[in-house]
Amino acid sequence: MSFTLHQEERRQFERLLRQQRIDRIADRLAVLEAFLASEGHLGAEGWHRQIKKNGVDLEPSFVAQTLDLLVRFGLAAKSEFEGGAVRYEHQHLGQHHDHLICTACGSIAEFHDAELEVMQERLATQAGFLPLRHQLQIYGLCHKCQSAREPTLPLALVSPGERVRIARVAGGEELNRQLMDLGLVLGAEAEVISSGGGPLVLAVKGSRVALGRGAAHKILVTPLGQQQ
Repeated sequence: MSFTLHQEERRQFERLLRQQRIDRIADRLAVLEAFLASEGHLGAEGWHRQIKKNGVDLEPSFVAQTLDLLVRFGLAAKSEFEGGAVRYEHQHLGQHHDHLICTACGSIAEFHDAELEVMQERLATQAGFLPLRHQLQIYGLCHKCQSAREPTLPLALVSPGERVRIARVAGGEELNRQLMDLGLVLGAEAEVISSGGGPLVLAVKGSRVALGRGAAHKILVTPLGQQQ
C-alpha cells in the first residue's frame, strides 16, 4: 500500500474517532499503524502480537475493540471461517476479493476473478435479487501441503471434503470383514464428511458410514485429484 493512501486512511480514522468522541486516540492509531503495515489475515490475538512486536503494549481487549472499530468505519473486513475462526484484514474501498483457505496449515490466499463476479451479478439479477455484498470461501489444501504429503496416508489424517481411494488395510481378517460390510474394500472410493472429535463419517457408494479412529489409522488411502 502506498504511503499516501496509508496517511489518508490514518487521517480518516483519527477524524472519525474525534467525531464520535472515542477515547485513547493515540493508542488506537498505533493499532491502525500495525494493521496497515501488513496485509495479513489475523485474529485479534494475532494482531495483538503484531502490535507488541512494534513496541506498543496494549491490552488484548482494547486491541479487539479497536479492530471492531476499524470494521465499523470500513477500514477492516471481519470474516468468520470454518470452525469459528475470526480474521481481520484490510478493507480497500471499491475492491473485492475472495479466499482460498487451507484446512491443513491454515493459510489464506486472496483471489479475484472478474468473470466470477459477473456471473454472480447475473445470477442475482435473474432471481430479481439486489446483491449488496458477498464473500466466497473455498476450503481445501494448498499446493505446499499437498506436495508435503506421502502418496498414501492413513485415512485418519485425511481432511473433510477430500475423496480418497482405499489402497491398503494394515489390519487382520476381522477388520477386513468389518470394512467389507461398510463397502470399504480395496479400490473403493470414499469421501470424508467429518473427522473431528469422534469417529470419522464417510460417504461410500451413496451411504454414510462411521468408522472408529483406530481403524481409520490402519487404512491407507490415496487422495484423488491431488496436485503434483
